[in-house]
Parts: sequence; structure tokens; C-alpha cells
Amino acid sequence: MGFVSGFTGGVTLTLSLAYLSALAHQRNRERQGQALRAQALELQIIIDPIPLPLPPTRSEVAAEQRAAKLEVLKEKWNDEVGRAVRWVQTTDWDEVRGDVQSQAGSLWARVTGQTPEQSANEAKALAEEQARAVERSARGTFQKAKAEARSVEEAAQNKALEARLQTRNKAEAAAETFADAAKDGAGQAGGFLSSLFGRGKEKAAELAGKAKEVVGLAGSGASAAIDGVILTTGSSAVEKALHQRYQKTVVKDTRTVAEVLKERYTPVDSRDNTNLRGL
Repeated sequence: MGFVSGFTGGVTLTLSLAYLSALAHQRNRERQGQALRAQALELQIIIDPIPLPLPPTRSEVAAEQRAAKLEVLKEKWNDEVGRAVRWVQTTDWDEVRGDVQSQAGSLWARVTGQTPEQSANEAKALAEEQARAVERSARGTFQKAKAEARSVEEAAQNKALEARLQTRNKAEAAAETFADAAKDGAGQAGGFLSSLFGRGKEKAAELAGKAKEVVGLAGSGASAAIDGVILTTGSSAVEKALHQRYQKTVVKDTRTVAEVLKERYTPVDSRDNTNLRGL
């Protein structure tokens, strides 16, 4: 350790001495250079003196004056702004508002002869009166419109009733016309049916004669007169059916509903086919 510490100490001391020597040499050289430059400048002044600077021109003088004035204005502006800021910060605005209100009230009293409270009360009363007038006007307009609507509704109802009456009268007239036409048509149809019924009677007489010839009813059995046609009934089913077909029944049907239904729903095999139904 003694060798290492001695070597390290020697190196440190050597380097420190070298650094200090170089620093002292650099400073000496700087001082010598400054002295030489000062001497050279003195010699140059003696040999070739420096000329005096030219006087400033009018433009330069005006520029300097403007710059001076501008600086003065800036200073004044800054001073005024600072005063205004300090005044705003230090002023009691509640007190200022009270003073303004009192001055405005006194001025209003001088002009109108009333205090602001009295004027406000009068304005409020006037506004309420106008509101009531508007309300009355609106109510009257509403009542008028309601009455007009009611009159229009009544007129519409009257028109509807008149239209109904007219429609009813027209319907009754049309019904009467149709009834008259129907009566005329019924009369014509009755005449036509009478002619058809006469023709039917003639056809029935012809068929009865033919039936007599076929069945052989001319010489035996009873006879029945139907609308001028003589029918002779015998014992056969055909003769009985023809007698029932052309016989005018004057006896009313006294069967009960149960009997009629029983006969209606009797099986086909069990029915008496010689008795015509529906006669």
C-alpha cells in the first residue's frame, strides 16, 4: 500500500503543478496581449486620429423626438391605468350604488313630482287595470264566439231537420207512387193470372178426360164436380189421387203439431201414397 499511495500522491502533485503552471502562463499571455492591443491603439490614435462623428440628420432628430414623446405618452398611459385600477380596487361599490339610486330618485321626484315608489305603485295598478280590461275583452269575445257557434249549430240542426222532413216527404211521395204503380201492376198481373188460370182449367179438363179414358172411369164409381169438370172416383190409387187433386177442401186441418211432425217424418215405405200431402 505504501508504494501505491506514494505513486498516486506523486502523480497528483505532478499534475497539479503542471496545471497551475499552464494556467499562470495563459493568464500572463492574456495580460500581455491586452497591453499590446492598448499600446497599438494609442499609437494609431497618435498617427491617424479617429474622425469625429457626423451630426445627426433632421430625420434622426425627429425620430429621437418621436421616440421621446412616445415614451412619455406610454408612461402617462401606464400611470393613468394604474390609478384607474387602484380606484376600482379601493372603491366601495355598494356605497356608489346607494348614491346613484338616491340621486336618480331625487331627479325623478323633481321631474314627476312623485317618489319612485309611488310611480312604481301607479304603474303596477295601471298594468293590473290593463290586464283586467284585456281579460274582460277576451271573455266577451269568447262569449260572443260561443253564442255565434251556438247559433250556427242551431241553424245546422234546423237545416238537418228540414232536410230530413224533405227526405221523408219525398220518400212518402215515392212510396205512394210506387204503391200506385204496384196496384196497377197487381191489377195487370191479376188479369194475366186470371187468363193463365183459365188456361190451366182448360188443360186440367183435357187431362181429366184423358185420365178417364186411360183408367176407364167413364162407366163406374162415384163422380165429383170440380170447377165444371166431372171426376169419377173408383177404388184404384190413381183415381183417389186425381179426386184429391181436383177436390176443393173446405174442412180445416185440425191436426196437432205433433201429428203433423209425425206425418212429416214418417218413413217413405210406411207412408200412404194415395193421400196427397199439402192439400
